[in-house]
Amino acid sequence: MVLLQTLVMSVLLSMIAVMLMKWILSRYLLAARNYRATEAKSRSQGISADQFSRWNYQDMPNMAAIPTTGSMWVDGRQVNYSRSAASAGSMQFDVTVDED
Repeated sequence: MVLLQTLVMSVLLSMIAVMLMKWILSRYLLAARNYRATEAKSRSQGISADQFSRWNYQDMPNMAAIPTTGSMWVDGRQVNYSRSAASAGSMQFDVTVDED
């Protein structure tokens, strides 16, 4: 009788251990899947931002060739821009768009 009780207890404990490990593994897989999805989304947004920032990029060897202010029409909207003085390879552009 003791042998049967021992067998039943060992089977129950092993079933509990299997269920616990299954729960832990499912939580780990859920967290890993969420992490990979978030990582992929942030990388794709970073690549998109990088590509957008280099869209229609023109390398100007002479900063004096870039006008300090200007205006152009893009898709029926007027775009005004101005830039600060060029300093050691860095500039700041301020762009305003008239949507009227």
